[in-house]
Amino acid sequence: MAKKILKCALLGCGYIADRHIQAFQDCENTEIVALCGRNPERLKSLQEKYGIEKGYTDYHKLMEENPDLDMISNALPNSMHVSVTIELLEAGYNVLLEKPMAVNAEEGRALVEAEKKAKGKLMIIQNQRFIPAAQYMRRMFKEGEFGEVYHIRTGWRRPLGMTPSGMDNIGGVMSDRSWYNSKAANGGVLRDLGVHLLDLAMFITDFPEIESVSAASYRKFTASGPVDPEAAKDMSEDMCTALLKFKNGMSINMEVSFGTMISEEKLFTNIYGTRAGVERTGDELKLILHDPDYAYKVAYANLKGEKEFKNCIHEFADCLVNDKPVPVRAEQALKVIEILDMIYKETDDR
Repeated sequence: MAKKILKCALLGCGYIADRHIQAFQDCENTEIVALCGRNPERLKSLQEKYGIEKGYTDYHKLMEENPDLDMISNALPNSMHVSVTIELLEAGYNVLLEKPMAVNAEEGRALVEAEKKAKGKLMIIQNQRFIPAAQYMRRMFKEGEFGEVYHIRTGWRRPLGMTPSGMDNIGGVMSDRSWYNSKAANGGVLRDLGVHLLDLAMFITDFPEIESVSAASYRKFTASGPVDPEAAKDMSEDMCTALLKFKNGMSINMEVSFGTMISEEKLFTNIYGTRAGVERTGDELKLILHDPDYAYKVAYANLKGEKEFKNCIHEFADCLVNDKPVPVRAEQALKVIEILDMIYKETDDR
């Protein structure tokens, strides 16, 4: 098929904006032609840095002046994911939406219904699915190499100092990231990191049906140190641990944190099966296999044969250019949000 350039725009000029813009410029099928952000100084800085002529502080103005866009990436704060995306879909745009897909299941169901009526495509950014280690684990599950998967232990723990602060210097411009720590703004580590881990575990195991949830959450630290107990009442969780049980007998133990008393960042997924297990740490995958001469043996997975992953923008552009189904559907993402709702209900009740 002949090369096709998709005209694209980015909504949101916050912390993640540079990655989106770089991916647009790196992808052979996309050209980013417009940015939209509420901070004029940060918007101008990104325009100059990446040579993007069109800049807007109102996404309605962007839509009005750019009806021919082929793709819009929505990287706005969590509370604006669903409402803005529904507007874009109703206007006929193809939309790539940052995680979490929605702040609650009610909003998520509204987005699923909007997608069904839309002419354009919608894909949710769940990039953990595309890393080579994830591809390998998914294939092991599909081919039955794990046997029965009965438990998954997964976590994304960050040490003190990585907690999002109220104001951060992003590309030389001070930007407000306080919404990450705000209940009212639907921030929190579950929606930021937990959504990745849960989506990956469920994607690998074909999205089993949830049965029950037990969980606890905490707000103990800010970027500058221990949190004031009174201020914590209005702040979203900076750590959460959950035990999920599914109707097929599988369980997931998940732990996530923005900043805790640990020595270094830890990102892992361990899968326990009756025939094999895996330990994923970052981009490395260790296999635990039966051995006829001993109880087990350990081997490292050869990930060189897996598809290289750059960014979800590349994946979505490929779907648009070649008219392929999107690999992260809203219906799947909704199942993750429904479980997050259960976790929040469990922790709010305590």
